[in-house]
Amino acid sequence: MDEQLFFLINSHHTEYLDAFMWMVSQKTVWLPLYACLLYVVWRQHSWRGALYVLLAIGIGMLFTDWGNSHLLRPWIGRLRPSNPDNPIAPMVHIVYGRHGSGCGMPSAHSANMWLLTFVVCHWLRSRWTCVSMTLLTLLVCYSRVYLGYHYPGDILGGFVLALCVVWMLSRIFSHSLWRVGEPRVISPLVQYVNDYLPMLVVVLTLLSFALSSSYLPSTSSLNI
Repeated sequence: MDEQLFFLINSHHTEYLDAFMWMVSQKTVWLPLYACLLYVVWRQHSWRGALYVLLAIGIGMLFTDWGNSHLLRPWIGRLRPSNPDNPIAPMVHIVYGRHGSGCGMPSAHSANMWLLTFVVCHWLRSRWTCVSMTLLTLLVCYSRVYLGYHYPGDILGGFVLALCVVWMLSRIFSHSLWRVGEPRVISPLVQYVNDYLPMLVVVLTLLSFALSSSYLPSTSSLNI
């Protein structure tokens, strides 16, 4: 079923979606969003809150990214769909001629994005921020399957890994990193900006991708 669902997503492609999904999947293009989220946390919880969020995400990514890539994925040993050593690789739609290498279960993109979403939503408690971050994370996860780097099961594995790491952080740091204090007293206008600014950055970034979907990345800009 996992393989069938993968081909259902991967086989329905166009040149426009190839470019769009490629850009969505890149990590560095979301740096403005990360800066925006840190700014909003700072406005609501001061530098102490921003530092706690950075530490929580940094510690969490030791497990969702480094530990996942160097320990968990090699131990599970499930090849990426587009890995040339995978028997199904010849049937996978490859974007810009880039095959995935190594193993892909669980997905680090999925685990990292869900970790970020859980931590930010826990600290900001903003409905629109949570909605926009959740939808963005789902889109990034979809792009990884579309591009042939992961099975849907890999994406689900990343979600479960992020959930476990967040639970671990909440147990270990329940009275420090994970404890959300009362937000600072801010004006209604600033609160309005805080509630909608992350969503606006997400929408504008995706809109820029949609308008420049004919962009073809150079080899030096590839990040898989």
